[in-house]
Amino acid sequence: MDYFAIIETEGAALLRSTSTNLDAEVPSCPGWSSRRLLRHVARLLHGVGVAVPRGTTDPPPRNPPAPTEDAQLIAFGWQALTEVLAALRDTDPDLPAWNHVGAPAVAGFWSRRLAHELVVHRWDADTATGRTQLPAAAVAADGVDELLTVLLPGIARARVPRDAASVHVHLTDTAPGGEWLVRWADGVFEVHREHARGDAALRGPAGPVLLALWGRVPFDHPDLAVLGDHGLLAELSTGL
Repeated sequence: MDYFAIIETEGAALLRSTSTNLDAEVPSCPGWSSRRLLRHVARLLHGVGVAVPRGTTDPPPRNPPAPTEDAQLIAFGWQALTEVLAALRDTDPDLPAWNHVGAPAVAGFWSRRLAHELVVHRWDADTATGRTQLPAAAVAADGVDELLTVLLPGIARARVPRDAASVHVHLTDTAPGGEWLVRWADGVFEVHREHARGDAALRGPAGPVLLALWGRVPFDHPDLAVLGDHGLLAELSTGL
């Protein structure tokens, strides 16, 4: 999957959408305006662009605040997008690089992470305009896989799961392979790409599943089906 193209396309769409009306409320992020969303994304892009080329897993220096003046903030966002793309393209993906989620500490982690961060945040930006479009199924499916197999296991190590249980996630609009079984017991958290029965199941197209797992749409969304113990789905939240 061409993560650089996704970063470039989704990042540019987000910047255009948020810049149209910085005061617009973002319904999918309660309490946020488009200005705050732009500030958040721009600082993230800038921080990753600085951190990736350093060749170390040490935490990067503190990320400076984004500009407060609107025109400067918009320009900062475009500059950050350009610079992070250059940093990712020019850096060996196996070069050591810090991350905050316990995932493999290499530069290549950030290409996939930023691609899906921008997919979700572009959807956030579009909710402020009232014109949303679901991400492509293949992109959303890769985002679900990243969340379940990369982000969630790393984050789950730092918390104690509830009593032994499992959740089956099944995408209904992708080729074979769009299924995962998430299982936890005795402090151990495991994810397997397989078809298996769980104590709960989440089924639906890749786009709505991705957005539900990131808390953007409810699990009772009309395109989704939940079977078994609905409460277990909360364990799939990364908290990011």
